[in-house]
Amino acid sequence: MDFSEYKDVFAAEAREYIQSLNENLLEFEQNPQDAQLIAEMFRAAHSLKGMAGTMGYNKLADLTHYMENLLDALRDGLLGVTEELINTLFASVDILEVMLDEVIATDGIVTDTTLIKEQLIRILDEDASSETPKLSRPMDLQQGAVELPLNEYDRELIKEAVAKDFRPFAVTIVLRDDVLMKSVRAYTVFQALERLGTIAKSVPSAEDLDEERFDDRFTVLFFTHYSPEEIRDVALGVPEVIEADVNDVSLERTGPLPIGEHTEGEEDKTARVDVSSLVAAAAGKSATTERAAERFVRVETERLDELNNLVGELVISRTQVAEVARHLDGTHARAAVAQLDRVTTELQYAAMKLRMVPVKQVFDRFPRMVRDLAKNAAKTINLQVVGEETELDRSLMNQIGDPLVHLIRNSVDHGLETAEVRREQGKAPAGNIRLEARHEGSHVVIEIADDGRGIDPDKIKQKAVENGMITEEEAAKLSDSEAQALIFQAGFSTTEEITDVSGRGVGMDAVRAALDSMNGSVEIESEVGKGTTVALRLPLTLAIIRALLVQAGRETCAIPIQSVRENLRVEPKAIKTIHGERVITLRNEVLPILDLPQLLGFEASKHQGDLPIIVVEGGSAKAGLIIDELLGQQEVVIKSLSSMLGDIQGVAGATVLGDGTVALILDISAVLHELSADHR
Repeated sequence: MDFSEYKDVFAAEAREYIQSLNENLLEFEQNPQDAQLIAEMFRAAHSLKGMAGTMGYNKLADLTHYMENLLDALRDGLLGVTEELINTLFASVDILEVMLDEVIATDGIVTDTTLIKEQLIRILDEDASSETPKLSRPMDLQQGAVELPLNEYDRELIKEAVAKDFRPFAVTIVLRDDVLMKSVRAYTVFQALERLGTIAKSVPSAEDLDEERFDDRFTVLFFTHYSPEEIRDVALGVPEVIEADVNDVSLERTGPLPIGEHTEGEEDKTARVDVSSLVAAAAGKSATTERAAERFVRVETERLDELNNLVGELVISRTQVAEVARHLDGTHARAAVAQLDRVTTELQYAAMKLRMVPVKQVFDRFPRMVRDLAKNAAKTINLQVVGEETELDRSLMNQIGDPLVHLIRNSVDHGLETAEVRREQGKAPAGNIRLEARHEGSHVVIEIADDGRGIDPDKIKQKAVENGMITEEEAAKLSDSEAQALIFQAGFSTTEEITDVSGRGVGMDAVRAALDSMNGSVEIESEVGKGTTVALRLPLTLAIIRALLVQAGRETCAIPIQSVRENLRVEPKAIKTIHGERVITLRNEVLPILDLPQLLGFEASKHQGDLPIIVVEGGSAKAGLIIDELLGQQEVVIKSLSSMLGDIQGVAGATVLGDGTVALILDISAVLHELSADHR
């Protein structure tokens, strides 16, 4: 059977299982006595093994099988939890991820798993023969049977059954290890047993059986008039059942609670089996699961991109129709155009929402990364993640990962001190990093904050002078915030030692370059001895933006609205000249003034009266742009410039206006960055 058409589905689900293993291992490292976490990891490994085997990826299934053996022993209390065991499981998960990437890229696996499998076997063998304290055994297996816990309700049922001459049995069913659809087999067993008697409950619960959240066996509480031999024969008659263990149930024998059940006094979650709920399991899912599944559809990203391109063209056409409608006299025609405008706007926002994904997809990688970096740096670090459900455009999500990695590495390596240094400074031994995402108007703000040593502006100035970036006179004029902003210059680094994490003079300039390419900005706030906060401000989407249209010479230009701070009309006499540069004073702030037509290569603006000025901001730089005419706001669709034109500094792209003309979209951050570089 050819399973290649299911490769994409397999890859998506396998990645979810690997992420689940990562998250559970991180939590298990902090709570090694949590049997529920062990059970969840075992189920994830078991499910991944089955999927990989079905698809024919035997090397991936083989390694997962070795992990499953280790987790099974851990689940049964036969292993002690050690740092070596946890690190080996982390390494195994990493190798699984590499193998999955190989499967996706080449449909084959070349990774050698010999060493990691030997390590898994060694831990299993050595720990089994050592005197390491074990976890309390959560399950009692007798002749392959799972011990059946009984609550007060179960006891009353048994009493009633015995009074009516029924015999209560605990029937444990063991399925073949490589069975493909376990829930269907469980349903078939239930059907067969129901012909002989009544099933009162199951372990795992009916819901877990239905969702295949069990390994190779399950136990039912069964009331019948038939003998154990007859029950066993019927159960073994079901395909892929390899063992059926039938035991009498005694009210005096309750047994320990299996993994996932509550302790005595808490509400018992083992629900009675509802056979009707298992009917739908013959099709693989329950009715509830089917309804949930219908809410989601897997769509290729290329199709979403095509849809958004078409919506972008529709927005352009809407603008053109609106331009024509201005000259119409009929009320009916204007109403039709207004209706078209409303529907097109709603379609535009609906299409944009399809591109939105939660930042959790990027944030999920960082708990593990921080854990590994902290161990390498011999530091104790707590990572707090906030707002991971905040949504961002998919295209931006694909680009924001690397800048966040740079910033978190800097916090671990440069920002946070060792436990000894923190104690000397009166701080808690463990450092803290907060990763937060939130909406602010039409932007998403992602903050990376630490409570470490902060950025010393004097040290920054000294290093910048040593590197020849600025003179001592220029350094003396810089404010603390301006000095701290120098870390975004290419090649700038204050670290004296190159490590595996950072210190090569790369990273922060890459962060700013990445944010500039996304029409975003990066801001930094730091206090010596208190910590540093870096805020990344991103637009919700790159496909369609709201822009301010201005006339500059013979060209119409679009300035992204997030870069515009305010519009002014300034008297010519209010413009002063300082060091050969024109400036104005705006609310006690000296603001440089640029002539936009002149920047674009046209004649300088000529105005008889007050000058129209647009105050723009990009990163930490701010300036006023003199324009010829302000045309108003409009939603524009960003179109990339042809590769034949190359990279034009200060131009982010182009858009088609309602009258069919092309307007350049200005990259304000790049314009102001070049300006500040020229001034230096």
